[in-house]
Amino acid sequence: MFGDGSAVPEEASRVRMPVRPGPDGTWAVNSTEAGLLGQGRTLVRLKGPERQGWRLTLPAEFALTSTRPGAAHSALVQDHKVVLVGGGEGHRGPTAIAGLDPQHGRLAWRQPLPPGSRVFLYESGFATVLAADCRPGSCQLTGWDSWSGVRKWTRTESGAVRVLDGCRADAFAVEPPSDVHRCRPYLVTPGRVATLDPETGRPAWMTGLRMPREPIDRITQNGGHVTMATAPAKGSCRATVLAWRIAEYAGHEEYDWQRSFVWDQPQAPRDPRTGCRWDRTLPLFIGYGMALPEAGGALVVPHYSGTLGHSRRLAPGEYLVTDGTMNQIIRALGRPDRTLNETGRPLRPRGLSPASRLLMDRFWQDGRRLLLLGYEDRVLWEGTSGCRAFAGHGKGPWVGLTYCDGDDLVTLRPKDKD
Repeated sequence: MFGDGSAVPEEASRVRMPVRPGPDGTWAVNSTEAGLLGQGRTLVRLKGPERQGWRLTLPAEFALTSTRPGAAHSALVQDHKVVLVGGGEGHRGPTAIAGLDPQHGRLAWRQPLPPGSRVFLYESGFATVLAADCRPGSCQLTGWDSWSGVRKWTRTESGAVRVLDGCRADAFAVEPPSDVHRCRPYLVTPGRVATLDPETGRPAWMTGLRMPREPIDRITQNGGHVTMATAPAKGSCRATVLAWRIAEYAGHEEYDWQRSFVWDQPQAPRDPRTGCRWDRTLPLFIGYGMALPEAGGALVVPHYSGTLGHSRRLAPGEYLVTDGTMNQIIRALGRPDRTLNETGRPLRPRGLSPASRLLMDRFWQDGRRLLLLGYEDRVLWEGTSGCRAFAGHGKGPWVGLTYCDGDDLVTLRPKDKD
């Protein structure tokens, strides 16, 4: 395996690039578990020992250009469930959803959506797609079977209702949690929050939740809490973060908490609407902590205890970043990076920039440069990649590390140097 300090790579496969990545070096769809790569109007499945390969030209409505799942021209992928979200010319949001038959490489069904709908996928084993058409005064919710496209249920919630995605667009982190059972849509009203039963659409309202005055903007389940935050208010930049304890995770250090503060992210430009230094796409969950971007210095709260009593204050201008690991790295303009726990160990191998990311154990990418390091950071292998390399999953030719070498897609697997 890579990361044992001595194994060197060998090519497991080299194929002609089946579909080129987007301008940022990534694909709108990249599922190593299902063997899928998709960008633009091309979706391919790489051939494997137990997998038939195919190439599908998508209708223009379902062209894959967005890496934000649930947005128009994106895909929702979980295991081998794939739902494409379409967008039509002249429409800002999704216009339709379609199910993919991954075995035969064809679209199995299509359902139109009302303008302005949002789309969600349950990631807990229930093959349900949720479409939410929320307008001032009501929200119509529809659950679709992701395999057949058959409508399972429809319900309407009256009042000021929104649906937030706890794992993707409305979450606190860039990557979804490893426990997919935490990935779910939330029904949010001015006075309460609920999860929806994927089989019936019935809401389960959270009890004892003290809601802030401003509407909830982001939500995520982490550890024993569901954590929520409002957006910073226009002018004052005040925001509220609150955590609601999940009963089955109750522990002696876990309790509900709420904090109001002035939002200020040093690494963010000023948002034209609010006037605040606020970028909604920046993660607040880094490693094992949550960084509340307070104007007087970010407050780092541990995930697992979920209490402000175990928090730590950063100096003004400092913020947390990650290098692809669970490391919590403190960064500030004009100062060298350092770890939050200040262990004294180097943050990254010598010669790599702060933008470098750990792809898998001991395998780093820094721009186009790829490095596999052994003991004492000795270089075992070095190469270049024209795309963002990625680690494989499961069995077959995608196991190991895959990168772009000119017109080829190459997968490396570890081989002992002896």
